Amino acid sequence: METGNHIDSNNVDLNNSESNLISVIVPVYNGEAYLDRCVQSILMQTYQAWELLIVDGASTDGTSELCKSWEKKDNRIRAFFSEENKGVSAGRNTGIQEAKGEYLMFLDADDWLMPDCLERLYADIQEKDVQIAGCSFKRCSDDEWAAMKNNGTKQASNVQKDSVQKDYQTYSRKLISGHDFLKEGILQQDTRCWSKLYHKSVIANHRFKEDFTIGEDMLFLWEVARDAKFISSSEYPGYCYYYNVNGTMLKPFRESDIDQIRCWQMVLDQIREENMHASLHPNTNIYDVSVISRTGTILLMSCMLVVGKLSQLPAKERKKYSYIRKQCSRTLKEAMRIPEAYAGLDTGYRIKVAIFYTYPELYLRLYHAGKSLARK
Repeated sequence: METGNHIDSNNVDLNNSESNLISVIVPVYNGEAYLDRCVQSILMQTYQAWELLIVDGASTDGTSELCKSWEKKDNRIRAFFSEENKGVSAGRNTGIQEAKGEYLMFLDADDWLMPDCLERLYADIQEKDVQIAGCSFKRCSDDEWAAMKNNGTKQASNVQKDSVQKDYQTYSRKLISGHDFLKEGILQQDTRCWSKLYHKSVIANHRFKEDFTIGEDMLFLWEVARDAKFISSSEYPGYCYYYNVNGTMLKPFRESDIDQIRCWQMVLDQIREENMHASLHPNTNIYDVSVISRTGTILLMSCMLVVGKLSQLPAKERKKYSYIRKQCSRTLKEAMRIPEAYAGLDTGYRIKVAIFYTYPELYLRLYHAGKSLARK
């Protein structure tokens, strides 16, 4: 169902009560260079019934001091400190545990929100049977933050004035059932847990998997989506994603890169399990063949992404990770047996998969040689 974003700010209760309180959860590690920007974007929100939970994962720079400073400046900000850095998932789980709000949102410490982001998502989630409201995102630079800060500060100064009339642009929006979100959201590249507002009832006992470094967002989102009646998905670009050249996906090979495969294998296994259950229980939702095929296609691409990183290591170092190469090969061959999974790849991926499928060691050597030449 297509609809549009319409915000009536007079219907937004700005009293700081749990019934309309939004808990914004920000995990951070060594974020001294950018945490202030993230916090300021929350302070500039046109919707002011929020609390901000900053979870510091044992930072070694000045992040802890920044957290304590913000906590003193605004009683809506609470900081939590871990004795060791257990990762972003552990920080989010702490935030979920400590949140007081009726609604929760996850925000990465190097990102920020547009000034009306919370207000728009709050309006969307008020629609009947909507338990998750999401918006789009845009990649932003330091210059864009500076411009937004100047404009946002002026807008936020008028938050409490009921007489202020806001001319909001309308963006297309659709409602997706929780069951269909795998097909219409996650498998269409909406795998992000951030840029979404969740009603606390849909999160319930769900938590992020702390043993994953890649794919934990997608796994969490899928778990909670299945418990939601409807999910609102808007094209409004309210989340500002700061492109970090040192981001996880751009780092050299690490053993944990295998999570790229593990997460999609888990999805595939769960789909099969749920379909088996549905076949024994009439009137139960079942995932169609296209969902299984698309998941298989993504699993094939995930295998090749891991292999691509592995191939960039020197030959002697690659040998240490031969078990990962074998796991990639084994998983790829299993995924190739899924109907239409291989057909769903573009031409480039098909060639890569075909070579690695037949000559895995040769593929790694050729890929490594090609990358070495490209760097010269």
